[in-house]
Amino acid sequence: MDRLNLTTPRPRSRNKAMWALVLATFALRAQPALADRIEEASVFGEIAGGTTHIVPKKGETSKNGYHLLLTGFAEIASTDWVYQAGGGLFYSRIYSSGEKEYPGSQTNTVKKQKNLRIETRAGEAELAMRYKLGGFWEAGLIGRALFGSSLSFSQDKDETTKFFIGPHVVYRFSKDADWLKRADISLTTDSNVPHRRVYLLTGGFAIGKSYRRPAEEVAPAPAPLSTPVVEDRYEEVLADKIINFPSGSSKVQGAALPFLQELGVFLKANPDLYKEIIVEGHTDANGKLAYNIKLSKDRAAAVRKVLTGEGVESSRVKAEGFGPTRPLVKEDSADARATNRRVVMAFNVTGNDQRNSLSTKIKELRKKYFNE
Repeated sequence: MDRLNLTTPRPRSRNKAMWALVLATFALRAQPALADRIEEASVFGEIAGGTTHIVPKKGETSKNGYHLLLTGFAEIASTDWVYQAGGGLFYSRIYSSGEKEYPGSQTNTVKKQKNLRIETRAGEAELAMRYKLGGFWEAGLIGRALFGSSLSFSQDKDETTKFFIGPHVVYRFSKDADWLKRADISLTTDSNVPHRRVYLLTGGFAIGKSYRRPAEEVAPAPAPLSTPVVEDRYEEVLADKIINFPSGSSKVQGAALPFLQELGVFLKANPDLYKEIIVEGHTDANGKLAYNIKLSKDRAAAVRKVLTGEGVESSRVKAEGFGPTRPLVKEDSADARATNRRVVMAFNVTGNDQRNSLSTKIKELRKKYFNE
């Protein structure tokens, strides 16, 4: 039998403590967040759904069902945090086992109904705050408010706005595309549904558009005092197609490895063609500046290691990383960002003969390994 006793309210002390903790957390984060540099703003549309589990008061059986969410929301990303706000439509359906008695149409009669269907239709508003864990993962809290005319998750009518809160985890499929895709999962529980505890396990998929802050212009670093004075500088730009590192990695892979190895053998055999080699690493502007600077240095060092491994004199090869501070083009598309991700090999030469010899050899290797 599924009966409701509306005379005994559910204790609220635990709910008040939970919401006080949540509000304190948001308040403590609010002031530092204002000082964070806003790196990106995005808008998303999402379809989500999952399992609804209801634990009524003592004397009733637990109930299970499903719910659906159709939402739109906006995100603002700072250096370490992501803030989300939006809303949409919520629908839930639960089937209750047992019977419920109603007064019959005639005096002193009772009408019974089995397998009651409990439906909740509501508008939904949400706020979330997540910390960037690194890579493509974020974790934090999400709060939802449901408003409408049937919000009790029972057979009783209740128009009081209901609040849910719980942990929220997001995985982003790509940070470097014109259209962004992400998946998320949350487990929220209510704070004010009468006479029962409601749990919502929700998973969703969203697609959206990003609006990034233009990359800040940074003045080029002054040349080291130890850099020798030379008459000319010959640069060879090895973009994504030639030296294509895995995302977040500095490992030389694919055809780039034999390309660099054969170039190293040539440079060892012809040390008179150059005075010094400077290997420069560059990234796009996506992500934290400090991380990109380090990644570009590691990638330049990886290229230097391959060359010196083939016998090129280590004292004549330097590795430097500039991250996103020296873009070739403005980053307003995926192709533009790919152009800015590159390794530059700069040779200090003293004449056209040296330049031409180096250029001819590198063109030969490009054709051999990359069919250019």
